[in-house]
Amino acid sequence: MRAFVAAPSRFGMRCLIALVLAMPGVVYAQDGALRGVVADSTGAPIVGADVGIVSLHKLTRTDDHGRFSFEKIPVGAVEVSVRRLGYEPQKLQATVSNTLELSFHVTLVPQAAVLDALDVSAKRRHVAIEGFHQRRVLGIGTYVTREEIEARNANVPSDMLRTMSGVQIVRTRSGFGLRFASASSGRRDCPPTLWIDGQRAPGIEIDELPINDIEGIELYRGTATTPPQFTYGSGAQCGTVVVWTRTPGGP
Repeated sequence: MRAFVAAPSRFGMRCLIALVLAMPGVVYAQDGALRGVVADSTGAPIVGADVGIVSLHKLTRTDDHGRFSFEKIPVGAVEVSVRRLGYEPQKLQATVSNTLELSFHVTLVPQAAVLDALDVSAKRRHVAIEGFHQRRVLGIGTYVTREEIEARNANVPSDMLRTMSGVQIVRTRSGFGLRFASASSGRRDCPPTLWIDGQRAPGIEIDELPINDIEGIELYRGTATTPPQFTYGSGAQCGTVVVWTRTPGGP
């Protein structure tokens, strides 16, 4: 005679899951942590360094001891970006562990001589570019980095944007320009507001900017997603494009 085992009821299954979750010492593969220290070449801790995991839209800063920590994130390999004004930025591969014991050490190389050579306006732009990298990690908009421009070997900025979702490249009097398909203005031709190095640049199309002068591009499709500093006094119904130019010797 064949024996039959009754399947647990839904209530019984929920109780079983709750019991397992309550067991002390149980570690789940989907939950891990990444902890580490950022220091300079002498071993001194670097305070206030931005540490980001772009793929997870996670961003944190080092504390007074140069330490950082990401908790409750998926285990496995991730790319970690580390930036601090005055130091060469770094991208490193790390492994998120569920043992909570991983010590990840990052050493940044100073670039103070480069910053000292810049004038006041260039230094301000250099600081503002750090905001670009912070927003990119958080995934607020869509971004194009200098590395991506060089990898694509683009001739004009629109070459980098043609395949992006929601972006339309249109012919203009000066060549080509960018429009957002999701723009809420209702106008037939609705050019987005363009900002260059933190200043509005009305009447300029994206392809009027030399591709070799661009450090990064930010794209925001409407008012709701545009950071406040790029909406004041301009509106963003047609979307916003923010361009950061390269600084001499900049990252």
